[in-house]
Amino acid sequence: MMRTHTRLIFTLLFSFIFFPNEVYATDWTQYSDLVCEMQDVSSKQILDLASQRAAEKKDIEAIVLCSVVASRFRDDMNAEERNLCTLAHLKAGDIYNAQSNYSAALSEYIEGVKISESCSKPIYAARLYNKIGNIYCIFLDYEKGISYYLKAYDFCRDYPDRDTEHYILVNLTGIYTFLKKNTEAKKYYRMAEKTKNPADPVDVFMSGYTLSLIQIYDNNVPPAIARLKQLVEYASEKKIEPKYLCFAYQEIYNAYNWINQPDSILKYLRLCDETARQHNIQHTFTETLKSLSAFYEKEGDIATANMYKTRYLEIKDSIYNMREFDIVENTLFTYEVNKTTREIADLRMREQEGIQTIRVQRVIMSTVGIVAVLTALFLFIVWRQKKKLNRSYTDLYTVNRDFIDTQEQLMARLRKDRETLKEKEREIAEMKEELGKARDTSTDTLKDAPKYQTSNLTDAQRQKLAEAIQNIMENTLEFCDCDFSLDTLAELVGSNRVYVSQVINDTFHKNFNNYINPYRIHLACARFTDTATYKNFTMKAIAESVGFKSYTSFVNVFRKVTGITPFLYQKMASQGIKSSD
Repeated sequence: MMRTHTRLIFTLLFSFIFFPNEVYATDWTQYSDLVCEMQDVSSKQILDLASQRAAEKKDIEAIVLCSVVASRFRDDMNAEERNLCTLAHLKAGDIYNAQSNYSAALSEYIEGVKISESCSKPIYAARLYNKIGNIYCIFLDYEKGISYYLKAYDFCRDYPDRDTEHYILVNLTGIYTFLKKNTEAKKYYRMAEKTKNPADPVDVFMSGYTLSLIQIYDNNVPPAIARLKQLVEYASEKKIEPKYLCFAYQEIYNAYNWINQPDSILKYLRLCDETARQHNIQHTFTETLKSLSAFYEKEGDIATANMYKTRYLEIKDSIYNMREFDIVENTLFTYEVNKTTREIADLRMREQEGIQTIRVQRVIMSTVGIVAVLTALFLFIVWRQKKKLNRSYTDLYTVNRDFIDTQEQLMARLRKDRETLKEKEREIAEMKEELGKARDTSTDTLKDAPKYQTSNLTDAQRQKLAEAIQNIMENTLEFCDCDFSLDTLAELVGSNRVYVSQVINDTFHKNFNNYINPYRIHLACARFTDTATYKNFTMKAIAESVGFKSYTSFVNVFRKVTGITPFLYQKMASQGIKSSD
């Protein structure tokens, strides 16, 4: 293996040194002719053609054309040409953004900002910062998103752009409403109202929509519901995108949830789900399925609740798989674009490369031996370290698997012993009653909440409460609910959160989270191992099924409890790793 790597390195280096023309020839792409055709065309005409290609869904050609213009940037360009280079980056970023290739989009926007801010009049800076803010909000970094929205707004005041200013203010209104900061939301709503275009149906819709959100969080629900229903009719009448209709339905059932009207909640939940399915945008409204499942579960219709929960998990899984597919597809897409972009630069640098080639050859020839030796040594070290690391991971997996198996056996034995002990206690009680020597030695049960409120727990009470807690954790799956809390556990055992917390701390020497997390992780391990049932579940779906809202938290807790990551554990479980003994 090492010999093959070394031979490959030498082959590539010598091919570059002695056959540069052949390398360039093989690097020719299907878009090379297009690049050559654009060499004498003005930047403005190229960007117009790029917009046309983007409208025709020919994204690669559009990006290539934008790259041709962007590559023309020079420090001595005039202001008009600089702005055209900025616009090229903005258009390319928008195409990547539409494909959900956010890292590439962000890279284009940042390059556009660099050029724009070097202009005497950065007319596109506001649009670029607004787009950057959108990407940060998509990744839930609202603080950075807001900071870029505000920066974009500052540029709008210096270089007026009414449409962009309106989009920024609407974004700020929505984000502050989502963060439940209604004072700021109202401030930016009033500002947005001054910049909206009354002739634009989307502007009109968003105006009413954001106002309704503000009213709902102000607990002024009936007017908000009435307005949202009007927006449903307006969206249908103006034939704007179906997603806006779903947004209205979604907020209507949320509003009815505030005032607890189950019939209306169910009606608009179904309308949102049916509309999303009709227009194949249900992936955007997965929370509707989750809300439907919760609604039917609350009503006691477990079968329907499970049906919606299954759909929710399936769509969540499909989203994850779609993203994985998009990553691979976009990798190829980005490769083609980057390769063509390099070719554009090569056309301008070919003359200079002829002069530099001899110097580069001498440097490469003098260093090729050292590079090859160091590379071989590095690969050998990496191979050894990887082998040791894999052995350690295998041992950790085996220890955790054996621990779970042993724990299940011990728990089964403990439950059997407890049943036997309870039977013996009942027999003793009957014997005492027959002999007439029984005394009222009963202690307060776990449901005697009023007495617990006024006195400290006795040892007997503490023991009974600890057993009740263990019974819930070991014999039910209540802890798999993402909303499972100390209050929930207290209600299940018929006590209060103070005593439950006290018993967990004194008896198990842990706080609440540290007590329940091992149960969740051990159940996750069991589900990773149960490939027959859970083989189609992603790690995110497994994490949610055992009670973790945040996948990041699940990974951190899993590593803390088992010593390895969920990915490695699942991989070893699927491979059927045996004990190293």
